[in-house]
Formats: sequence, C-alpha cells, structure tokens
Amino acid sequence: MDLMKFKGVDNAVKMTIRLSIGYCVVLTIAFITCIIYQTMKLEKAYSQALVIDKNGEVYEASGMPASNMRRFEYINHVKTFVGKWYAFDENTYEKNITSALNLIGNKGKELLNEYNDVNMLNSLVQKNIRYGVSIDEIVIDMGTIPVTGKILFTQTGYRARGKISRKVEAEFSIYDVSRSEENAHGAKIEDWIVHYSAPIEDNQEEYNNTQPEKSDEHEN
Repeated sequence: MDLMKFKGVDNAVKMTIRLSIGYCVVLTIAFITCIIYQTMKLEKAYSQALVIDKNGEVYEASGMPASNMRRFEYINHVKTFVGKWYAFDENTYEKNITSALNLIGNKGKELLNEYNDVNMLNSLVQKNIRYGVSIDEIVIDMGTIPVTGKILFTQTGYRARGKISRKVEAEFSIYDVSRSEENAHGAKIEDWIVHYSAPIEDNQEEYNNTQPEKSDEHEN
C-alpha cells in the first residue's frame, strides 16, 4: 500500500515537471514570436515615414540604402562646384572661386592657376562679361574605387553684343572627407579632366534685356 502511494506521488511529480517544461516552452515561443513581431513593426516604421508639406498634404516616405543617398550627395556636390567655378561675374567671381576651392582637392590649385594666367577677374571687368551654366547630364559610378563620374554642362558668356556658349565635359573622381560648414557634403573632387567644344556665338543684342542663366545651386 505504501509503495502504491510513493508511485502515485512520483507520477504526480513527473507530470508537474512535464507541465512546467511545457509551459516554459510555450512561453519561450510566445516571447520569441512577440520579439520578432515587434522588430518587424519597428523596421516597417523606420522604413516608412509620413511627410506633411506646407499645404497640409500627407505623403508616405520610404527609406533607401545609404549608398543611394551618398550618390545623390555626390551629384549635388559636383553640380554645386560647377555652378560656382564656371558661373560668375566681376562681383561674384572671388566669392564663388573661394567657395568652390573648398569642394575640390589639389586639382583646384591647377584650375586656379589657369584663371590667374588669363587674369580672369580683370577680363570680366574690362569686357563686361558674365558667365552662367546649365547642367545637361551627370553620371556617378559608385562601383569604382575611388568613386568616379562625368558631367556635361553648357557654359554661356553674356556680353553687350550677344553671347557665346560652349559645351563642357568633365571627368572626375570624388572621395570622402570630414563634413564642415564650407563642405556640407563631406566630399572632394579630384582628377578634374575637362574637354571643351568649339564656342558658338550669338551676336544678337540681348544682354541688356535678358538675365544670364543662373548657375544651378544645390547646396543642402
């Protein structure tokens, strides 16, 4: 009789242990499932955001890979450089050139020497010329080391008796540097190799009636 009691107690203890283990397994599975679910919700929340414009319209914005965002910064950086280095008049020349030199590496010294050799500022004053640019195309190749690219743009010089334009194609490399107030994109251009087309003149007297094309400003 005593053996039967002990056997019954032993079975009860084993059953309790089995139930406890079963409860633990169920709770563990539930906990893991909850963690996975919450993680997926967070990832979805991070990848999708709501943007409200000034008119009160709501749009859904989606995230993108960091490499894609960096590519856009490179594009903006190069456009900004072109807009400053190739578009100016006698009043903005020095400011634009100083700003552009913060966006390019050692190649900038060579380019500056070219302007100094032709006494660019004095030429702007004497000939009353103003330059503007318009970007035609830009390509950035993120698959090279360093990153390389090519930009095609039109530079136009406006004079009292018309204007003269030329196509400019530049090949370059670009590398990362620390961000600063003068270089918000944290990048610098190098190996700036330029090809110029033959200039095209337009001798119609439209300088005084038509404002020069504004350079593309893309600074963030």
